[in-house]
Amino acid sequence: MSVWKRPDSPYWQIRFELAGVKVRRSSETTDKRAAEELEEVLRRDLWRQIRLGEKRHTWDEAVEKCRAEQSHQRSWERTERAIAWFDKHLAAAKDRPATLLTELTYDAILKLRQVRERDGVAHGTINREFAVLRSILKRCVDPWKMLDAAPKVPMYRTPKITPRWITREQAHALLGTFPRHTRGLVMFALTTGLRRSNVTGLTWDRVDLKRRTAYIPANEAKGRQAITVPLNDDAIAILEQWQAIHESELGKGWPAAAHRYVFVYRGRAPIKQVTTRMWRQRCKALGLEGVTFHTMRHTWASWQAQSGTPLRHLQELGGWATLDMPLRYTHLAPGHLAPYADRTLLGTETVTEGDASQEARVSPCSGGKGGTRTLDPGIMRTEGKKKIA
Repeated sequence: MSVWKRPDSPYWQIRFELAGVKVRRSSETTDKRAAEELEEVLRRDLWRQIRLGEKRHTWDEAVEKCRAEQSHQRSWERTERAIAWFDKHLAAAKDRPATLLTELTYDAILKLRQVRERDGVAHGTINREFAVLRSILKRCVDPWKMLDAAPKVPMYRTPKITPRWITREQAHALLGTFPRHTRGLVMFALTTGLRRSNVTGLTWDRVDLKRRTAYIPANEAKGRQAITVPLNDDAIAILEQWQAIHESELGKGWPAAAHRYVFVYRGRAPIKQVTTRMWRQRCKALGLEGVTFHTMRHTWASWQAQSGTPLRHLQELGGWATLDMPLRYTHLAPGHLAPYADRTLLGTETVTEGDASQEARVSPCSGGKGGTRTLDPGIMRTEGKKKIA
């Protein structure tokens, strides 16, 4: 019997053998007729593979090629996590063969997305994971030639989120609660805008206190371009403080390897984890839930924008490859637009009182007799009265 049911599953199971090749899998449907149709399709595909030599590529083959080509990338850890989830549903397992790439239709992918959403995963995270699937399927078409055409991968529409940042007052309050090593890391991030890995992995041979610069090589920069970081007075003070800490710890138990790094915790460096339970507790106590170490980079960029730093300079300071990221902070410093706002001044206005009509040159921000008035009565004011904020 090719189609049958297991007592522990509501789905029809498919089992058959053709030319010595055994097929065992779930139909993933409770409709017997649909299961029988799937069984016929599988038989036909297997026959074409055996008799005509047609190759039916599987998800496992595509993942293997992906790992061989892209596992060297800096973002591979995130890609691997996404692949691991898809493997739970698509890779070969004890009770099922690997999913054929031709079975990954739009409807099948949409069903997978619904499964992921039921797990309680945020839409933004789902989009990033399914972008990995989309990339693999596109490469299955070209250059791997495993598919004739890649199916469309549905994505959620997510709103643009304004980067989280904190004020200087909040930063001072937060720094006052952190231990020495965390305070040094956070202060250096706030003064330089460097990413977490660049701060925790900073070594003394890349710091020049005389020239007041730090250097991030291209292989450690996210944008794959070397970054020369100018150090302000706060950054220099932090480095001098940690220079003194290293001198005081010489010969007291810190291994020589730890002294290569600027920031050390209990003789261990580089520091692996910064946003710890202690971090979350201190942030929660100050009403700053959700603040992470990367928030310090957003804060640095926000303070730069508020101070009027030109976008091009902000891009270079932050080590961004394009202007897309710096543009996210322009709403914090609209001062460069102020001269253009004057181009829509109202100028001369015609005032009608009773049956008489007269022209008067008025300013569009005052009201009352002998003064000037605005077109919006909701924000009218007269001389001597409280000005609107």
